[in-house]
Amino acid sequence: MKVEICPTAGEVARRGAALLAGLLARDRPTVMALPTGRTPVAMYAELAALRKARKVDFSKATVFNLDEVLLPNHHPQTFFQFMTRHVWQPLGVPPERRFIPDGGTADPEGECARYEESIGRAGGFDIAILGIGSDGHVAYNLPRQIAPRTHIVTLDRATIATLDPTIDFEVRAITMGIDTIREARSLILLATGASKAEALRRMRDDPPSQDWPCTFLRGGVEVLVVADKAAAAQL
Repeated sequence: MKVEICPTAGEVARRGAALLAGLLARDRPTVMALPTGRTPVAMYAELAALRKARKVDFSKATVFNLDEVLLPNHHPQTFFQFMTRHVWQPLGVPPERRFIPDGGTADPEGECARYEESIGRAGGFDIAILGIGSDGHVAYNLPRQIAPRTHIVTLDRATIATLDPTIDFEVRAITMGIDTIREARSLILLATGASKAEALRRMRDDPPSQDWPCTFLRGGVEVLVVADKAAAAQL
């Protein structure tokens, strides 16, 4: 685990965008896993500005989403809607290169298998950009809901509240498994805010534990953590 500490959350976003832009500058297709959530939104805005300035090109990028909630695609809180607003359209990802689990599927288990197979057909990930929850979750590998490959989880109330605090029903999600993620050839984790400090410390110091999913990221390629000062306070 390598750590880069940036003065502000804005600098974390700019550094993440620069790292991804550098990878895309290679003259060959790039397969990537990308997150949703509050932390990467600023990075996507930086990338959109770079694209507008013709300094980054996503036309040869294949983008897989880390996860999706099991709700119809038209629901405003789906990650399909998030990716449409923040990634696919503003970054110019071709429609045939956009991959996300079908949240409206009638066969969630079958969809997990299909999605895992599509990742394999793409050759795995050149890079996975990750966030981290205050409870240490990575993608939707939640505490005590970790699996090696793409699987279904049930969201707890705190996680549902990050989607929409007015949702008052059970929500499940499809998420990439921890092995699927850590088999990427490059892993970059973005962390901002004091609420992430304990999770980052446990990720670095603790043995693998179902209580802290982030601890399972070790053992694959080296993870580059790009954090602001608040998130890195316990490192």
